[in-house]
Amino acid sequence: MELTSLIEPLAGTSQTTMALVVLLLPLLAFLLLFLLGDRLPRKGDWLGIAVTAISFGLSLWLFTQTWNTATYHSRVSWFSLPALAGSFTSFTAGILLDNLTVLMLVVVTFISTLVQLFSVAYMRGDSGYSRYFAYLGLFTSSMLGIVLVDNLLLLFMFWELVGFSSYLLIGFWFERPAAIEANKKAFLVNRVGDIGLLLGLFAFYACFRTFDLEALRAFISAGTWTSEGFVLPYTLNGQEQLVQVSPLFLTLAGLGLFMGCVGKSAQFPLQVWLPDAMQGPTPVSSLIHAATMVAAGVYLLARCYAFFTVDALTIIAVVGAVTALLGAIAALTQYDIKAVLAFSTISQLGYMVMGMGTGAHDASLFHLTTHAFFKAALFLNAGIIIHAMHHGLHHTHQPEHINPQDIRNMGGLRKAMPLTFYAYLLAAAALVGLPLFSGFLSKDAILSGSWAWAQTMSANGNFLFYVVPLIGFTVVLLTAYYMGRHLWLIFFGEFRLPFEVRKLRFSEGKELEWVMALPVILLGLLSLGFFFSLNPLSFAGSWVMHGVGLEQLANKSYLLSNKLLEAIKVQDAGNHTAHLLIGVLSAVLGVAGIGIAISKYKKASSERILQEQPQIAFAKLSFNHFYLDHFYQLAFVRPAMLFARNFYRTDRRVIDYILDYGSKWLVVLSKIVAWFDRFVVDGVVWLAGALSKLMGYFGTYPQNGRVQNYYIFSLFGFILIILYIVLF
Repeated sequence: MELTSLIEPLAGTSQTTMALVVLLLPLLAFLLLFLLGDRLPRKGDWLGIAVTAISFGLSLWLFTQTWNTATYHSRVSWFSLPALAGSFTSFTAGILLDNLTVLMLVVVTFISTLVQLFSVAYMRGDSGYSRYFAYLGLFTSSMLGIVLVDNLLLLFMFWELVGFSSYLLIGFWFERPAAIEANKKAFLVNRVGDIGLLLGLFAFYACFRTFDLEALRAFISAGTWTSEGFVLPYTLNGQEQLVQVSPLFLTLAGLGLFMGCVGKSAQFPLQVWLPDAMQGPTPVSSLIHAATMVAAGVYLLARCYAFFTVDALTIIAVVGAVTALLGAIAALTQYDIKAVLAFSTISQLGYMVMGMGTGAHDASLFHLTTHAFFKAALFLNAGIIIHAMHHGLHHTHQPEHINPQDIRNMGGLRKAMPLTFYAYLLAAAALVGLPLFSGFLSKDAILSGSWAWAQTMSANGNFLFYVVPLIGFTVVLLTAYYMGRHLWLIFFGEFRLPFEVRKLRFSEGKELEWVMALPVILLGLLSLGFFFSLNPLSFAGSWVMHGVGLEQLANKSYLLSNKLLEAIKVQDAGNHTAHLLIGVLSAVLGVAGIGIAISKYKKASSERILQEQPQIAFAKLSFNHFYLDHFYQLAFVRPAMLFARNFYRTDRRVIDYILDYGSKWLVVLSKIVAWFDRFVVDGVVWLAGALSKLMGYFGTYPQNGRVQNYYIFSLFGFILIILYIVLF
């Protein structure tokens, strides 16, 4: 196989040109709003919304041109670096449009448009209004860059830009110490994962000499597994090359790529940043948790799926299952309305990663899509509730210590906010995975895939692999419980603050503004299952799963885990009865979890709910997220701070002391040297000159041209000679 032929420039098409426009439009909006935002009418909110809406429209056009129809790929030479033997290594940059790309384009631009529309009312009057819309434009453009690029190096650049954008948005209210702590935490924790991603992509470059994803997939297809590892013959600059890579190296390289997902998609053990990310404005939380930052990690796994070995996929499955379980347990006892949803996001991301690891690639992307809509709906509805609580507390002059985000302070909101209640109910039902809702289809697909994976992996008698799907079923029950508790404490029972619940409404005759109502209505409707499958009780007919299956995306390419994935596919195809039982069990667990939550809180008094605190050890463990933050504080943060403080003290007390007093003694020495130079060296020189002058004077005085003087000097000399003769 000729390497240079795989990375030659490819001419652009109208589709790839339009994709570039989709990428650049939000970036242009960012620049204009950042530089001129405060001078524009309405501080430029219309510009950000219009540009993102245009990007959404163009994304829809690209979807119609590409979905199950064609793949468009354009590539140009980016730069070259000198290599051995006088040759040059070329690096390319390009745009790849396939089913996965256009699906993500539509999801990202659609939700970003709705979030910005919602923000018009939510952020009204904020001092950083134009800056907020500028940051949203940068964030959207960064995520679109990850989706569109065709090579790992460019992907990493946009990956870091997403991290920087999230840093700006999480710390948007930088005057709040908690927001500053949260954005620093998110930024630093993500850098840990990004180190692994960087090592992984350079490991693949070291083997195959290219970052291009299509070329890498072609290499994987051309290689073969032997007893010595993975072997690939290819030609580079006319010279025959043979790459022989050990399975361990490929596994570690794949896990390096997965480390990027662990950071961005908040997987164990790096999930601690995501709950704190809610310190940003609630619409930002909706965008981060639904369609952009956290989705980037799962997208990376999907795009690089061909590069994972069986061992790597097994580790991915276990990490995803553990994350799903820990996130669900942590959500059970939270009281902050956004904290419950944040831990829910961690849990659902764990589901997606578990699906990727168990070979349910298409099911994970399906869940990524459905989750984007119902989780965005949940966060925006939470934003409506928080906004209403602030409104009610302010207009009724309640004490400032009352937390407007604490669900213990709510209750009975469905009476005053029916639209919010029904929109929230639809999205919550999808999250729980109740039949007829989108979450039921995508969760069922993941559970079915994980069950087939466990059957395949346990063929040798090791039944421990069944722990992964069993964790998946456990998470269904836990999700139903914490969302049932969440809904009941917010919308049912009596309002638990000392003022009338109708004070939460925007006005007496109006629940909320239309710019807030329209996004949650659309997202709530998209939580219904029939938008994704004509049979809302079966995922088999889902157009999303058919479009993002490996058959569509891999173009019949060979995958490093090809044999395992083929075996899982065969096993899953024969699990007709298992699919039915899994769907029934999932629905029963969902209803049971909601029933348990309602039975616990239905008869609880307002006083008891207001005073509720975690009491037993398990509840405290759940509430404090298994004390992971405390552990990291003790194991990493405090030692690092201690080292930094000691190094600072050493710098101040030793290095600075030596430099300070050394410089003072140097000044003293320089003054001594100056004195010695002035009085000794200069004095000796002056004395030599003075003596020379004096001797010259005595030498020139007798030579004055007077005969009398010459006679006297001659006579004086003659007398001295006579005296010498007489005396000696």
